[in-house]
Formats: sequence, C-alpha cells, structure tokens
Amino acid sequence: MGIQGVIMPAVSLGWLLSASHMRLVRSSMLDALDADYVKMARMKGIPQRLVLWKHALKNAAIPVFTLSAVNFAHLFSGAVVTETIFAWPGIGRLLVDSIFARDYAVVQTVVFFAALVIVVVNLLVDLTYAWIDPRIRMAR
Repeated sequence: MGIQGVIMPAVSLGWLLSASHMRLVRSSMLDALDADYVKMARMKGIPQRLVLWKHALKNAAIPVFTLSAVNFAHLFSGAVVTETIFAWPGIGRLLVDSIFARDYAVVQTVVFFAALVIVVVNLLVDLTYAWIDPRIRMAR
C-alpha cells in the first residue's frame, strides 16, 4: 500500500471538512478586514502583508480553531466508516469488529479513548484562545 492507497481514504475523510473550513476562513477574514483596527493600521501605512498576518488573520483564526475542534470529532466518526469501507486496520475497524463480535470491553475502551481525545483537543483549543486573542488572558 503506497501513496495510491492513501489518496481515496484521505479525500473521503477531508472533503466535507475542507469546504466548511474554507467558507469559515473566508467569512472570518472578510469580517476582520472590515474591522476598524485593520482600517487604522492601513491608514498608518503599515504594509498590507503585515496588516493581513498580524492583525486580520490572528483575529479571524478564533472561529476556525473552534470549528477544527468540532470537526475533529467528525473525523473520528468518519474514520470508522472509512476504515471499514477501505478495510484498513485501525481504531475504527477495531470498533466495528468488536461490535460484531460483542466484545463490550473493547467497545467501551475505544469509546472512552475517543471521548478523551475530543476533551483534550477542546481543552487545547480553549488554551490556544489566550495565545491568539489578547482580550482573553488568564487572571494573575
């Protein structure tokens, strides 16, 4: 299984998620570029590249990180179907095989692991907010 065996599963997992991310990035950037602080930075004569990267993109990234965390859960559930269809050995395939074999201990372990990963990802995204958005800082 080389690169050709990876193309179809990767496309099937990422296609739906990429469209929602592109729409959200576009609308967030349009909102950020229309904000007063971006207009003020342009009036001060700051180069366009710096205005985009330092001011607009940093504030537009907040909803994108939120959507990424939500889509990570969808990626796990989509991996179950994708691994089953493409007969890939993985956690999703293990879950399906364990359900058919009625191995409840393995099913509970896989579900617990998936829930733990989702909680950790959401925690990391929430902690990343403080780094991205200067309005959100931890109180000292």
